[in-house]
Formats: sequence, structure tokens, C-alpha cells
Amino acid sequence: MNQSNPIRPPDRYRVDEQIAASIADAILDGVFAPGSTLPPERDLAEQLGVNRTSLRQGLARLQQMGLIEARQGSGNLVRDPEGLTHPAVVEALVRKLGPEFLTELLEIRAALGPAIGRLAAERHTPEDADALRAAEAAVQQADTALARQAADLAYFRVLIHSTRNRALGLLYRWVEHAFGGREHELTGAYDDAGPVVADLRKITDAVVERDATGAAAAVEAYLRASALRMVECYLLGEPGRGVHRDEP
Repeated sequence: MNQSNPIRPPDRYRVDEQIAASIADAILDGVFAPGSTLPPERDLAEQLGVNRTSLRQGLARLQQMGLIEARQGSGNLVRDPEGLTHPAVVEALVRKLGPEFLTELLEIRAALGPAIGRLAAERHTPEDADALRAAEAAVQQADTALARQAADLAYFRVLIHSTRNRALGLLYRWVEHAFGGREHELTGAYDDAGPVVADLRKITDAVVERDATGAAAAVEAYLRASALRMVECYLLGEPGRGVHRDEP
């Protein structure tokens, strides 16, 4: 990294978002240590090649993420990223740490699968069964990978609600932050609707039939298969897309 300019300049693609990503990467790299303050806005804008308005929008994103804290008279204080679970921070960690961290997240996700399937089969109500069928139908009807990704996340929210286990829901929600919210490198895992729809149908059938063993196996199998697709997409993609500089 260039020692005179340790922050990666952004390009023109969602400028405020990528300004935040550039500074977040620098924080994760240790350029700005927890407890330190960011350089003044004038210096940051010059290093990034952006105007002050765009910079402030990017800094606002970092505040929402919890990576920095604005203090009157003291500037922007850098917080410890390891203590944060905001979706954008999880995405930043995946982007910075690469496939190893992604694989670790996916391992946790798959490990939760048997508990999700078993408890949903044992505890779901007739209303849950109807909602699960509707959520499965929404996945089948999705006509783009992004829509299918969103429908898949919605399906699992219904499935986890059926477990009546709030702690399990919180655990899964943190892991899913790396995979949802908007289009990114992993969305390509949903290009082919066939295996997604077929595997979710197996889960739904087992849950509705109260087959706890079958549901546990079906959820775990789906999460492991989708994990392989996600890792493949990540490795084939180009993480850390840049965005363009502001025009003068």
C-alpha cells in the first residue's frame, strides 16, 4: 500500500458507499487503530479524490455501521470493528478477509441447519406451514437472482420463526448479514433456480409432515450446497469493486 496515501481512492460507483468501504478497509487493515481519530475531512477528501459533500455522506455511513463515532471537538473516533455486527461491517470483513472468513461464516450457517429444521418440524403451527408454503412459492416465482436471493432470506425468516427459538433467530440473523441486503458477489449463487427451489421444497415437505429428522437433514444439506455455490461465485468474482472519483 502506498505509504503516502494508505486509503484506496474510490471510483464513481455508489460514491458514498465506496468512500465508506475504502475507509472501512483501512480500519480493518490497521491504518487507523481503534481509539484513534480519522484525519481531518479536508485531508481525507484530498487522499480519496472526492469532494467534501461525498466524504461526509461516506462518513455518515461509517457512523451508521458503528465503525466510527463523531465526537464534538475531537473529530471521528475509530471504534473496534471486532465488536460490531452491523451488516455492512460483516460484508466489509468478508471483503477484506476473503474466502477464509466467508467459509467460516458458512460453516456456522450450516451448523445451525439441523437445529432449525428439527425445531421447525416439531413446533410449527398450521399458520407457519401456510406461511412456509407461500415463502417457497415466492422463491419459485422470483425471476432474477437478486429477487431469488431476497426470497430465500425471507423463506428462512419464516422457517426460523417456526422454531419458536428467539436465540436461534438472532444467531442466524448475524450470519445472514453477509449474504443479504443488496446485490453483491454472492448473488450469483442464485442464478440457477432449479437446485434452490428443489431443496427448499424438500425442507418444506419435511417440516409440514413433522419429520424432524428429515427436516434437520434437508436444511443442513441445502445450506451446505448453497455454501459451495457462494464460495464458487466469490472466487470467480472480483471482490472489492472500486468506484469512480468525483468530477472536479
